[in-house]
This record gives sequence, C-alpha cells and structure tokens, in this order.
Amino acid sequence: MWLIQEGSVVVSKRFDEIIERRGTNSMKWDMTMQRFGGENLLPMWVADMDFRAPQEVLDALHATVEHGIFGYPAHSKTVDQAVQSWLKRRYNWEVDQNTFIYTSGIVPTISYIIQAFTEPGDEVIIQTPVYYPFYDVVKKNNRELIKNPLEFDGDHYDFDLQHLESVITEKTKMLVLCHPHNPVGRVWKRDELEQLAAICQKHDLLVVSDEIHADLLFKGQKHIPFASISEDASNRTFTCLAPSKTFNLAGIQTSYVVVENESLRLRLQNHLANSFANSVNSFAEVATEAAYNYGEPWLEELMEYVQDNFEFVKEYVSSHMPKLRVMDSEGTYLLWLECSNLPLSAAERKKWLVEEAKVALNHGPIFGEEGKAFERINLACPREILKQGLIQLKEAYDQRGF
Repeated sequence: MWLIQEGSVVVSKRFDEIIERRGTNSMKWDMTMQRFGGENLLPMWVADMDFRAPQEVLDALHATVEHGIFGYPAHSKTVDQAVQSWLKRRYNWEVDQNTFIYTSGIVPTISYIIQAFTEPGDEVIIQTPVYYPFYDVVKKNNRELIKNPLEFDGDHYDFDLQHLESVITEKTKMLVLCHPHNPVGRVWKRDELEQLAAICQKHDLLVVSDEIHADLLFKGQKHIPFASISEDASNRTFTCLAPSKTFNLAGIQTSYVVVENESLRLRLQNHLANSFANSVNSFAEVATEAAYNYGEPWLEELMEYVQDNFEFVKEYVSSHMPKLRVMDSEGTYLLWLECSNLPLSAAERKKWLVEEAKVALNHGPIFGEEGKAFERINLACPREILKQGLIQLKEAYDQRGF
C-alpha cells in the first residue's frame, strides 16, 4: 500500500500511464547502473520525460516511416511557418523566418557559436549553478570559463550584476544565459533581462541564450525572449530553442537558433557549412512541424500535471523529511532540492542516495560549487513513479534518524 495520499489533486490519466522504458536504449533507464554504480535504482535524473509525445507527432512520424524512403531531405518552408507561429503565439515574439538556423541540438549549437565567434583564450561567462554541459562546451573549446554565480539569499536566486561587471575584462567576448534557468527554476523577468542586456551592451558581449525550457512554465509565468528586450539585444543574441524538451523529442535531435543579426547569422551558417553540420534528419523537421502546429493542448495538460507533481513533492517533503527543502520554482520540470541540513557531506549524500535510498538523482555539485548542497529531481514522470521515489527516500531518511 502506498504511504502517500492523493488528497484533492486531480491528475491526468494520459500522464498517469506507466510505460516500460527498460530495454529501449534509454539513457535514463538503461544506463543508470553504469552512471551511478548501484543496482535496482529508480532513475529520476536526466531531463527527459517518461511520457509519450503528442499523438499528432507520432502520427506524423508514422506517416514518414510508412512512406519508406529516407533519402536526403530538403528543408520545408512549412517548418519555418510552424516555428514562426509558435514564437508569436507563445512569446508574442515576431521574427522573420529567414532568421532560423536548424541544428541537431542546443549544446552542439552553443559549441559551434563559441567556435565561430571567439578565439582560444577568450573568456566566456556562465551563471552558476547551471546546466553542467555549459562548463565543458567552454573548456573543451579552449576558451576561458568565467563564473558569475547567481545571488542566493537562502530562498531566492537573482542575477548578481555587480559581480558580473567585476569579472568582465577585455578578453571577455560572450555570455551564455540559461533562460529559464536549469536547475534553479527561475523564469527571468523583463526588468532583470533589461539590466543584464544593458551590461552586455556596455561591454559589447555576445549573448547565447539557451531557452530550451521556455515552454515549460508554471501558472502565472511568462517567458520573454532575451533578444526581444531591445533592438541592441536582438543584434547581439543567438536564441537557442527546441521542441525537444517541450514534447519529449530529445532522441530525435531537433533544435534551432534564431539569429536576427544578418552578419552574425551568415557567419554562423558558414561555420556550420564548413563543419558539415548544416543539415538535420528527416524526422526532426516532421516532428517539429507537427509539435508546433498541434501539440499545444498536450503541453498545457503536461504543465498542469508537472506543477501538481511539484506541489505534491513539496508538501510531502515538508511533512515527512523536514531536513530537506524543496526550492520554489517558476518553471521547468526539474525540482531543486536543498539538503544542507543533513549531517552529510555532498559525497556522503550521494552515496546515501544510491546505496540506501536507491534513487538516481542529478547530484548538485555537477552544476557547480554553488550546487553542492542540492540534488535535482526530474518531475516528468507518472505520479506512481514519483511516489515510489519519495517512499524510498523517506525510508532511507528514517533509517538514518535524520
């Protein structure tokens, strides 16, 4: 019998379905033991969902498979129309279709942008704790990583703009923005973005804005593309977007970057062509078009479910594991769990979670030194899976006498 009651929360039957993912070449389910070193772990880590994509997307992909010929694809303008319409409907952002460059993923795109617009030894700023590939995408391109940690007062994260200005030098060429922020769940507001944009203009920094979580907002939140803040911002920004996080299409490897500055756009296009990285697979465009044209009702239902999951975990943790704390969030399907009151070091906590709680979470220190007291939990799973993870965590918590 489950130890947790549903209460008054209404959950969607669509997202309640438990779909077996083991044995499907799933990183999340089939590589957990390899990544974490324990057996029989419940995976609640990497940011993909345990939900099927919208039926309209599946139907479009099935039609492509049924056609049966997978030759070299030509780009379709109907994809541009779908993307343009999505940006207008979701963010009230009107951009020309000619500004879109399609790529295989946001992290590779950021890497290509760094290669095209900076030189080895140039400085690139990231705002920590942050999505962990940001570290490698700078360092492995032989650029200097500069950290501008978010300001944390114990309850809330903000930009630390004073510190930002203090670390900018003549070698600083670029800032990589996480917007909305992974893992802390901030959805940056207009005034915050305007202040950041003013500093980038003052110091002539290019901005790579990773906005992959832009569609995954909690009630009352609004995403404002950084490039839409001002004409200057639009001229210095590479806006990285994708339907992959929104509609659980990461394995299809579909993304795009909006570059309104024609000079920057042509330079990036040339770099991609010279790297032979200027094409995407046939399924990517099919999935993108179907998702943006028909997936909105599915997305609205998804975010109600995710927010219910968030509130469910927050209430349970507060009631049953008071030494842990769920940080407030404004978006994404990732929960940031503070563990500073446990009498464990970060390394001891990681071992406890794997060996005693038997759960695989994203360990906070991988997001940077500022994440050492935290763990990240993926909420995009059926409620029963989430319950099981909480039960295992509580049993391990109680056994230790925390």
